[in-house]
Amino acid sequence: MSIETEQFRSPQVEREKNYESKESKEAELDPELKAAAAMERADYLTGEIKSSKKQIQNIVVHMSQVLQALKQLRAQLQLSEDGDHASLEQDNKRIEELKSKISEHKDELIKMKDELIVGYMNELQKQDATMGESALREKAEQAVDNVLNELEN
Repeated sequence: MSIETEQFRSPQVEREKNYESKESKEAELDPELKAAAAMERADYLTGEIKSSKKQIQNIVVHMSQVLQALKQLRAQLQLSEDGDHASLEQDNKRIEELKSKISEHKDELIKMKDELIVGYMNELQKQDATMGESALREKAEQAVDNVLNELEN
């Protein structure tokens, strides 16, 4: 009986050893994966920020059109110019929500700055393996700063 249990345990022990070796290999790749994930997240957030800014522009254009149409209608009906407009309030609320979302995404990108720099360094090193560590870091920092500055404008 003990021989049979020993035979059953042997493959299980082998599987555990294989699993542990896979974990150690994954741990070696982990910094690269983290950097790639950070870069992917930054791309996503950049797209979200640009999309939100475009939405704000469209809403502002729509609001000015609505205000103009309301002025014309009020003039035709000879009504006073005062009073709140429900659609404009909704548009203002949506603009504030989008501004908040943009701010959150920018904050997240700023917090990810170091991870993004490491990711860019890895990409640059793949492109030019002869480049020194300080040159890689400088180029990566410049690229990340350019992305963040672009989002500010």
